[in-house]
Order: sequence, then C-alpha cells, then structure tokens
Amino acid sequence: MDDASYFQAIPKAELHLHLDGSVRPRTVLELAKQGGVPLPTQDLERLTDFLEATDRTASLIEYIAYFELPIAVLQSVPALERATYELCEDLKNDNVRYVEIRYGPWLHVQRGLSLTDVIRAVLSGWNAGRKAFGLEGGVIVTALRDMPPEQNVSLAQVAGRYVNDGIVGFDLAGDEAGHPPILHEDAFRVARSLGLSITIHAGEAAGPESVRQAISMGALRLGHGVRAQEDADVLAMIKENGVQLDMAPTSNAQTKAVRRIQEHPLRRFYEQGIKVTISTDSRTVSHVTLTQEYQTVSRVLGCSPEEIAAMNLQALDGGFGDDVTRARLRHEFVDAIGKLRPAAPTSG
Repeated sequence: MDDASYFQAIPKAELHLHLDGSVRPRTVLELAKQGGVPLPTQDLERLTDFLEATDRTASLIEYIAYFELPIAVLQSVPALERATYELCEDLKNDNVRYVEIRYGPWLHVQRGLSLTDVIRAVLSGWNAGRKAFGLEGGVIVTALRDMPPEQNVSLAQVAGRYVNDGIVGFDLAGDEAGHPPILHEDAFRVARSLGLSITIHAGEAAGPESVRQAISMGALRLGHGVRAQEDADVLAMIKENGVQLDMAPTSNAQTKAVRRIQEHPLRRFYEQGIKVTISTDSRTVSHVTLTQEYQTVSRVLGCSPEEIAAMNLQALDGGFGDDVTRARLRHEFVDAIGKLRPAAPTSG
C-alpha cells in the first residue's frame, strides 16, 4: 500500500477544526439564498475565491477574512445544525473517527439567536452527525480575543451547562496582536471550575509570551504554538508541563506563522519529545482534508508514516472526550494501523 492510500485508509483523530471554516461552499451559497444574505457572486466556482485562502494569504487577519461569509449565513438554528451535520459527513468520508469541532458562539447571535440557542443548535447537529456517521469526540466552545472579557465570562458560564451534553472544552481565538490571553483569565477560571478542559490559540500570530500566558491559564493544549520555537525557555516549559501542540501546517503557512511549510517545526518538535498532533484547522478555508495534510507532512516535512501514525495516536491520547471511548478507539486505531502497514520483519 502506498503512503497516500495508507493515510486515507487509517482511522484518524482531529482536534483543531473550526466549524465556520469548514462549511461546504455549496452550502454557503444555498444558505445565503435562503437567508437573504448578499454574496459577492452567485457562481459557485467563483464563490470559492472568497472562501478559500491561498499561499498568497499574507497574515492571520487576511486568513480570518475568509470566515466572514460562512459566519454571515450561520445565523439560524437550521443553518448551524446543517453545517455541523455536513461537517460530520465530510469527516466520515475522510475516515476521521474522533473529532473535536470548535466555534465561537458570539459570532452567531447577529440575527437574534441567544448563546443558548447557538450552543444547542451545534450540539443538535453534532449529535445527529455523530450517530449517523460513527464519530466520537465533542464540541469546543471558543471565546474571542477582541470581545469584552465579561462577555467571555458569560460564555463560559453558559457553556458549562452543557459539559455533560457534548461540550468538552473551552478555547480562545482571534487576532493575537494586542489581545493577550491573560485579559480573559477570569473566563478560563470559570470554564475550568465548570469542568471544561482548556485549549488556547497561542504562538500563531504572536510570539512566545502568548504561549507562556496560555500555559499559565491552564491550557492543556495549544492551538498551533508554532512561534514557541523562538524561545528555548518556552519550549522547555511546553515539554515539562506536557502541553500538547495541535498544529496545522497548511494553515500555519497561510497565516504566516511560518513563511512556508518547509520551515514548519512540527517534525523538529516531535523529535524533541514535544507532544504534537496534526489537524486541518479549517477544511474549507485551507482547502485541505486531514488525509491531504498527512500527505503534506510526509512529502514536505519528511515525517515517516510511523511518525505520523504516532501523532495521530497522540491526538487520541490528548483529546478532551470520554476516557473510556478514547481508550477503545486507541485499541481500534492501533489494530487498524498494524493491519494496513505491518511492521517490517527484523533480522537476526
């Protein structure tokens, strides 16, 4: 079996996946028509130019702009349910078995929905999709860096009500520049007290200090963490605290966390004993599947299939979902990987 077929065939886990960055272009077009949302074009092929980033995307700010149209159409309960359900189907087709889908509820209240409405709608879509397509995992609620801190405290309080109904984590995202994590420390204190595991976007558009603050706020995992490579002390802190970096090389090159994928530190971090995993970040915006991301990591960064399989298992180990379920899946993953790519016989 060649590597491309192997990466498609193995069961996979993905931990860093934005709902609003993973909406099917056709669904954006259809929801816009239903909701009366103006689009720059009604032609599906041309619409993708407004939904997909490229290697020419210059910064995180430019990358985030590709989320604007999906967010504009995800302002109703049916739209949120549909997008979540369809994402589950797309993951199934990529042989993803465990996933944590994240999104920022405050972005979906522009047409009158409450935070509770939004959270329930996404959980409804997740539960339907999970059952239909055999997925495990959960939903991560994301606070926004540029929101007033008290609104993120309110978000944590609402999210905490659903800790036993599918919400597994609490996140912070948005432009890092001028919005250090520590400004939202109270929200994360509330989230932890309500039983939510903590992950924070850090070390993407801002440097090592952002990573240091995120760890001090109780982050068990960091979204990206690429720029931790700029400070040896911060890298040591990551390793000593067992903090996991959920990385997305294609996205990281598009946001210019690295200038190009060839410079991505994923493999180097792995070799240093840092916990790393591979995700797409945003399937539509980055125009990539997890299988394709594995292929890129193999081809461009030189990671072996065995190393990528280990990162895949690390994603399960570091997931926020039910321990028993993840342990069962890990056994299934190891069994499937062994059958698909038997270990080479040893001499002697």
